[in-house]
Amino acid sequence: MKIGVIADGKEQEGGTKEVISHIKRAFQNNDISIEYVNEENFLPKFFPIRWKDAFRFFYLRKISHIDLSKYGLVITLQPDSHCIRHKNHIVYFQHHKKQYYDLFWQSLKLRKKLRKKIMFIVLAGAARIADRFYLTPNLRKSFIVVNSPIVGNRLKKYNKIANYLVIYPGCDSVKEYIQNNDITISPMEKGNGTPTLLAFSRLNVIQKGIDIIIETALIMPQYKFVIAGPYDNTIDKIDRKNLPANVNLVVKEFSAQEKFNLFSNSDLFLAPYMEEDFGITPLEANAFGKPVVYCDDSGGIVYTQKHLETGFMCKRNASDFANGIEYCIRNRGDMEMACISNSAEYSWGKFEKCFKEYVDKLNLVVS
Repeated sequence: MKIGVIADGKEQEGGTKEVISHIKRAFQNNDISIEYVNEENFLPKFFPIRWKDAFRFFYLRKISHIDLSKYGLVITLQPDSHCIRHKNHIVYFQHHKKQYYDLFWQSLKLRKKLRKKIMFIVLAGAARIADRFYLTPNLRKSFIVVNSPIVGNRLKKYNKIANYLVIYPGCDSVKEYIQNNDITISPMEKGNGTPTLLAFSRLNVIQKGIDIIIETALIMPQYKFVIAGPYDNTIDKIDRKNLPANVNLVVKEFSAQEKFNLFSNSDLFLAPYMEEDFGITPLEANAFGKPVVYCDDSGGIVYTQKHLETGFMCKRNASDFANGIEYCIRNRGDMEMACISNSAEYSWGKFEKCFKEYVDKLNLVVS
């Protein structure tokens, strides 16, 4: 059977790229192709990209008519590609357009001027109307898999969809990561005994709680804060010239070796994510034996971490976040094995096995 795996935009580092690689492994005996649906290709020529969501209704309509009949099975991974129509369509639903759904109020609050607030509300309304016409009807006709119960609850809330299966993503053990990525192990690079606190993600200021991390760094000058990851346009809101002296902000694409070095040389992981869908990266930190500090509104992370065992759950403010850091620094040695065991519960091997078994049980008819 020929399988098409379809994602939005273009290939970039992050959870979706990981999911794609392990779907490919799950169906390695099939003819499998990866395609990307780039919304810009469906906009009118010379259309301002910043207004693209105002045109969402029309480009989703075009996306819904993409001919993918060359595939016996289509697996889509992101909001726009979910609108593709195919008789054998598996939707692996990870999130909505977050700024217009679960992070609507936080995104609105960022707009300081009334004109910008009004425009954001208009864009949110346009996006939701487009989803009502093209996303929700297509979900009802597709086989739906979600990456966490949190995401399943959002489907119920926003799309009135209750029929889905949960298949968790996974993470590699340190041994698997070394083997799969040809990693060179170098000596630990700890500086002067100062604990290093790592935050690693695509650098979306709202979604990843980067503002809270910087506020916390101001009241904890005795620690080194490393905030690292690929670029996101929201990071431009951060005044990089006036960051606290103990904050190192590194904006770039990281190789597997560089990522390994970051995790190996840190003492704990900071994940004050907001309404996270699942949260692979905190589990990757667990695999390295690192406890995770997160918030009580961090979505899926609340369920994949164990408070006081693999990390510390706190309120979303700098004072509580600092208390969580202090707890994990004091107890990181005792928490190490619990962290490693926790990450092992979410292996990519389990993901691949469950996804393959699910497809096999569907007994799809391929013409």
